[in-house]
Amino acid sequence: MRKIGLVPISGKPYHRGHHALIELAGNQNDEVVVYVSISDRTRRGEYPILGEAMHKVWLEEIEPIMPANVQVQYGGSPVRKIYETIIAACEENSNNIFTVYSDPADTAANYSASNRHKYMAPLYNEGNIIFAAEENPDSVTRGLGTPNIQGSDLRSALALKDFQLFAALLPEGVNAQNIYEILTAENSTEDALLKDFVAIVIG
Repeated sequence: MRKIGLVPISGKPYHRGHHALIELAGNQNDEVVVYVSISDRTRRGEYPILGEAMHKVWLEEIEPIMPANVQVQYGGSPVRKIYETIIAACEENSNNIFTVYSDPADTAANYSASNRHKYMAPLYNEGNIIFAAEENPDSVTRGLGTPNIQGSDLRSALALKDFQLFAALLPEGVNAQNIYEILTAENSTEDALLKDFVAIVIG
């Protein structure tokens, strides 16, 4: 029997709060699987974060600071990947204990009681599926167990071109300048093209 942590991460962008959650999982389990979304996050009025850019950030800066017992898997919906992993474990009659790490709000929204009984039986009924937000809510709550940081804080810093604020929200051990340049490169190109277009039209 092994203790396995499962951590779904959207991370647009990745910040100290995400890292604290993964470190917690690493300390509490024999192994941890982090499921990472690499889809684009483009919403009106918000700084866009491209999945391809975040994938590059993960490979160059985030994976190197992962705890030794953590593996990262990319693509698809992280929450769906959690379900698929647990369903497979149920089909294999696994005796491992799986703990899902999300904050209380996300846990309630993504893992309803009906879905647990439908997709996570028999392991959930046997106590082999645990939700960290229910075992120890404070440990995975923003501002209590993890830093009080949201992805919107970093996106705002990027929109304002405030490198110092952006860097302060990143986990230790990464090259903040590299991450900043990767995430702003696409928009810098678009800005330059727009300026060229305006210059041509006006000229």
